[in-house]
Amino acid sequence: PSEALDETQREVTDYGILSYLRSDGNLDSQVSLFARYSSLNFRPGANAGGILYGGIAQQAYKRDQAYGVQAEGAWHLGSAHTIRFGLLYQADDLVSRTASLVLATAPGGPGNPNPNALCLNPAQTCQISTLPVAVADNTLAHAWSSGVYVQDEWKVTNELTLNFGLRFDQMWQFVDANQLSPRFNVVYKPLDGTTLHAGYARYFTLPPQAIAAPVNIAALQGTSAAPPTLQQDPVLPERSHYFDAGIVQRITPQLEVGIDAYYKISRDLLDDGQFGSALILSGFNYERAYNDGVELTASYKDGNFSVYGNLAWARQVATNIVSNQYLIDPADLAYIASHYINTDHAQQWTGSAGASYLWHDTRFSASMIYGSGLRADLMLPDGTSIPNGDHVPPYATVNVGISHEIKQPDGKPVTVRFDVVNLFDTVYQIRNGSGIGVFAPQYGERRGYFVGLSKKL
Repeated sequence: PSEALDETQREVTDYGILSYLRSDGNLDSQVSLFARYSSLNFRPGANAGGILYGGIAQQAYKRDQAYGVQAEGAWHLGSAHTIRFGLLYQADDLVSRTASLVLATAPGGPGNPNPNALCLNPAQTCQISTLPVAVADNTLAHAWSSGVYVQDEWKVTNELTLNFGLRFDQMWQFVDANQLSPRFNVVYKPLDGTTLHAGYARYFTLPPQAIAAPVNIAALQGTSAAPPTLQQDPVLPERSHYFDAGIVQRITPQLEVGIDAYYKISRDLLDDGQFGSALILSGFNYERAYNDGVELTASYKDGNFSVYGNLAWARQVATNIVSNQYLIDPADLAYIASHYINTDHAQQWTGSAGASYLWHDTRFSASMIYGSGLRADLMLPDGTSIPNGDHVPPYATVNVGISHEIKQPDGKPVTVRFDVVNLFDTVYQIRNGSGIGVFAPQYGERRGYFVGLSKKL
């Protein structure tokens, strides 16, 4: 029974940053050293019941240590130009160890050297063995990435500002790649209270080393965890062109509204998903993808009362998976190779709203979040499945809070806060277990009560 499963996962993340900031005449500079340690340890439980549900009970350990330096500067050349420049260098050490219990399903497979041991007839139609077999897969990897950039902020007039620059990135990982990326942006204020902006940027997005690490899928052939294909092209960096334009308008001293539209063209779009019971993400690429969307914002503030609202429409479609193909069902892989599909994390409508009121030293607040639902597979009447062709039902949650400042003799108050998240205890699905890279149903947070205490120093 599934309630007897005893799978556990522990994640640890620690990080530290040491920065030095200096201003000397027309030059501002900052140098930062940083380090991050993260680990994940998944245990399938003593009964290894995962074999019955997914054909594999896997103990997985992943550790990634990153460290590097980031240096940036701004050189003010009079009142018209500000030259900004910087560099980033990061090194990653990855350790990945898995020990998987699986069942042999083919003669001569792991743990079944007798070519006829599991065969039911001379045609060698084989049944699953009842004796688990251990398969190990260990990876040690070191990676580097670096980037440098320079840009000029040119204030042509008091109303018009241009930003333009170049960035170069290089990665040495499971694949080596680089890119020179131009950027351009214009901000124009034709009237008091009106701000127009438009821009273009070329981006180079590196895959996190932990999700790009290859898996020894050949060792799983002839077992209950064998992938449907051995195709495993390496995970690639994403390259994209991004266009954006918008306007922010102050209608009254209290009311401000804005609209922003964007369009993105991606090559080797990065995506990831959970493809097993362990909450470990694996990455893959779509050969081509397109993003577009529109965002509306509004805010109102009058004295101690404030209110805001946001509404966004977004779409992301992609085609042809070109890395880690073994993760994808062959029928889905074939469909995506010749069709554009919605990516699993693309929610079409997202909205939020909130209000707060300060009464003496006590602030009352309320907020709302709405979503039209993440993607799910669409089943047609003829039994055909369209990957990510549907979505889970829409949802909305309401949160409320109250905070109070207690004055102190040193003039730095203590703030006591109480919040209720998901006030009406709405039950809603984030995912229903279908879709690309979705392993199991997931639900949103139920009602929760939170108390906070903070002190200004």
